[in-house]
Amino acid sequence: MAEAAKASQVSLPATTTQSRESGTHNDVDLEKQTPKHSAEGSNADAADDDSADDAKKDAENRENSGEAPVPMTQFRRIIVFISLALTMLLGSLDLTIVTTAIPKIGEEFHALSDTTWIATAYMLTTTALQPLYGRLSDTFGRVPVLISAILVFMAGSAACGWAQSMGVLIFGRAFQGIGGAGLFALVFIIISDVTTEEERPAYLGILGAVWSIASVVGPVLGGVFSDKASWRWAFWLNLPVAGVVLIIIVLLLRMPIPRDSFWEKLKKVDLLGSLVLVGAVVMLLLALTWGGKTFPWNSARVICLIVFGVVLLVIFILIEWKVALEPTVPIPLFQIRNVSLTVISQLFIGIAMFSPMFFIPIWYTIVKNSSAISAGLHLLPYLLSLSLVSVFSGFIVMKTGHYRTLIIVGTGIYVLGAGLLIMFDEQTNMGEQIGFMIIMGFGLGFNIQNVLTVVQTASPRKYMATATTLLIFMRVLGSSLGIAILQSVLQNSIIPKLDLLSSQYPKYADDFTASLNDQSAIYKSDLPDDIRTELVHYYVLALQKVFIATVPFAAVGFLLTLPLKHIPLRKATVAIGGE
Repeated sequence: MAEAAKASQVSLPATTTQSRESGTHNDVDLEKQTPKHSAEGSNADAADDDSADDAKKDAENRENSGEAPVPMTQFRRIIVFISLALTMLLGSLDLTIVTTAIPKIGEEFHALSDTTWIATAYMLTTTALQPLYGRLSDTFGRVPVLISAILVFMAGSAACGWAQSMGVLIFGRAFQGIGGAGLFALVFIIISDVTTEEERPAYLGILGAVWSIASVVGPVLGGVFSDKASWRWAFWLNLPVAGVVLIIIVLLLRMPIPRDSFWEKLKKVDLLGSLVLVGAVVMLLLALTWGGKTFPWNSARVICLIVFGVVLLVIFILIEWKVALEPTVPIPLFQIRNVSLTVISQLFIGIAMFSPMFFIPIWYTIVKNSSAISAGLHLLPYLLSLSLVSVFSGFIVMKTGHYRTLIIVGTGIYVLGAGLLIMFDEQTNMGEQIGFMIIMGFGLGFNIQNVLTVVQTASPRKYMATATTLLIFMRVLGSSLGIAILQSVLQNSIIPKLDLLSSQYPKYADDFTASLNDQSAIYKSDLPDDIRTELVHYYVLALQKVFIATVPFAAVGFLLTLPLKHIPLRKATVAIGGE
């Protein structure tokens, strides 16, 4: 029993070990393994298999990808998966949990003008560091990098929970985001290591549901902590949960670690490229966050951030192409059609997917006078349908091997749902509100995790982790860009109307201005009913422009899924270690 347990902890199947040591892969074994699902149907075969050359290229690209999961017992795998799901839950919660706590935090520190940085600091570091974690996990090993990310996340959470000033809180959020980037990246990478291509979609579907649940629970939990206890519990909560996860990972998750010395490993990390990419992402996100709100779009700060951000992005591409020995983002990945199309599509889907999550609660606050918690709960139809379909579609792919059609149809439905949001106005009834959101969630549920299957199935084994983190990076980057872009649309639409109202009713000018940063102020002020109705109508028109602007991004994401090729999932033939 002890020997079996030892084997389950540290050994890889012989084919993988030999491939790693020799630097080659056993193509003969690959050919002998028969895909469980050879096609999505005769029509799909004709559409997906362009030529014999394409099929040969796909086989070369895969290089045993997903064929050799790390052996472990079923019980061990379940416990490890639960711990990874909790890891995903923590990282996702911290994206949204502070949104309803921000007013209380600003009041306590007497720094309401700085509260936007509470969310921005976490967003910047979480987004910018995603690609680096894929390379770090390849170089130093999955488990050490995941443990490091959890420890950094816990340290940042502790700093936030015990912060006595806004500056310390913002620093803690940025530090927390450094770890949070690793939580997102390593969960998906490790799942790809311990599961076969055949069973992986089911696990990814469950993780998609966890992310969706966290998105709606976060604001509600943050509001409850702020109102009933203290906003600090939004950060203290992370410590015991992350501590339990850390213990499980240390005790139960055993994965191969490269044998090179620390300095040899460090030399392999593309530090120059990573630093340049971080600089580019931070500059561009800051420009989009500040533009039109903190500073005018034509201000020197915003223009310089955009120009230097683009310049750094070009320099990064040149470094990856010509300089880096082991690049953070290998250029050859973009020569694989399924990878390049999918990661680019996720940038546009990322922009579109946060539109309902961010702006529908604002609509409920303005039109229905909902509290922050109540407005967040109105998202349940969207997020529950997304969660259920994500899990359901994962099991469909696991049982049938069909993923391309699900992604295309689902993304098309999502575009339809995004278009229906344009109909949201003061007269939209509850049935329409719920129905439109269910349609959006239904469509996105077929996309959000199945695209990981596309990328992981098409990527060479040596690029699996990098391709996974690249897709997550593009989605998170898209989400960050989407919030910034669509907020600009909202502000540029409503500010002229607020100026108009201020000129017509100068007595209430301060109330109009206050509504820009706190929409609930519309109902807290002493505005006459007719003026309030007019103000609400202008906000509804501005939000409709936001929803209109969302549709083209979703449509581009949909169009990029059409040329995807179906690559059959493979069933591994490895023995699972015993306890």
